[in-house]
Amino acid sequence: MKILFFIVLILTGFTIFSFQSFELGLLNNGFSWTMSKLLPYITLFLEGILLAYSFGKGFTFKPKIVKILVVIILLVAPFAEGFREYPIYEGDFSSEGTEVSETTVKTNPKYDLLIVTIPDCPFCLESIFRLKQIKKRNPSVKMLFSVCSSDKQKLNLYKQLIAGDFDIALAKDLDASVKLAEGHFPTFVQLKKGIPVYRWSNDQFGAGAMDEFESGIK
Repeated sequence: MKILFFIVLILTGFTIFSFQSFELGLLNNGFSWTMSKLLPYITLFLEGILLAYSFGKGFTFKPKIVKILVVIILLVAPFAEGFREYPIYEGDFSSEGTEVSETTVKTNPKYDLLIVTIPDCPFCLESIFRLKQIKKRNPSVKMLFSVCSSDKQKLNLYKQLIAGDFDIALAKDLDASVKLAEGHFPTFVQLKKGIPVYRWSNDQFGAGAMDEFESGIK
């Protein structure tokens, strides 16, 4: 049991150290966004159980209360440390968006997803990584990164990061685009034949929403 304890301890450290790579690897191997987000935490929870069990069976302590306390700490420590390093935010698993009932915004019918953004927006910049992952998982998906500005220079930074993985353009109708996003940027808008049908704000476009979107295009 002592050998098992030290093996699991090493594996736990590796899981925490490579947490994000673990999640990304799951995504790249076809797991859903939700499962890819959950499995690293589940792994740490199971490793905590194995640590506590192998320690309890393989080591002796006096007084007994000390051993019990150590077992309890080992049981919760892996998950607690993983959660501390990589906290779960309210929108991480969200899928709740809203139907689009009325808008004058229209795009080319080829697009499946419209991302409404503004210039120099840190959350819009961060969203590009997720969008690249969606594109990688679904090569046929068509996305338009729409920037609410009349200045073409405002596209430069976004263009560099997108690097041709999907389309980017200035919003054709600024007022209508801002209204569609309800002032939340970025907003992710599902399209059917170029018509907005459903939208998620940035804090709603979590793992559940991305699974829902992907299921609608496959």
